[in-house]
Amino acid sequence: MPDALSRLAKLFPPPAVPVASPPWERSRAEIGLDFPSDYRAFVDLYGAGEFGTPDSLACHVHAPTSCLLPGGRETGFKGYIEWHASEMDDLFGSELDEEDDTKPAYRIFPEPGGLLIWGENEQGDLYFWLTSDGPPDQWPVVMWARGPVTTYRFDMGMVDVLLGSARGEIPNVRAMCSSQRRWTMKSDWSHDRLSISAGPMPG
Repeated sequence: MPDALSRLAKLFPPPAVPVASPPWERSRAEIGLDFPSDYRAFVDLYGAGEFGTPDSLACHVHAPTSCLLPGGRETGFKGYIEWHASEMDDLFGSELDEEDDTKPAYRIFPEPGGLLIWGENEQGDLYFWLTSDGPPDQWPVVMWARGPVTTYRFDMGMVDVLLGSARGEIPNVRAMCSSQRRWTMKSDWSHDRLSISAGPMPG
């Protein structure tokens, strides 16, 4: 297990059930990209779900699933990309306007070098990879903190961003800075509509 993920697992125990991993080796053929290795390791351990506490807003991490999706949407890796593109088009629009200060001045994947979402929180902040910067393991994270619009770039992987959030080093992620925080798995590759929680470590 990568070192950052091991440290995160000490703060947030992963689900005590087997997690069905996506067939990562198929993603390049199906959608033209490999996902960053730290994200793949995270999803293999945690699935998709949310970090949260009883009195705070949740921070969600998304992942591909083969389960049937609402509205007959495509599943698997293609479904993940199609969902991302449709959701982000509603927010960003199809044309980039660098003078519009209500939106980040970034393209959205599958535009070359565009942002690709991996998470969000209930404050409306979105977390992306910036796919323009080299191979996937070098993609930085861009956080769009909404209302007023501000973007933060972190030259680190998503697991390091989550770990920094849990330590109070990343802004706007209150759900990860409490002694009562926990991870709840909502889905994995083979299962959906789950609610499997792993509580905080004692002490």
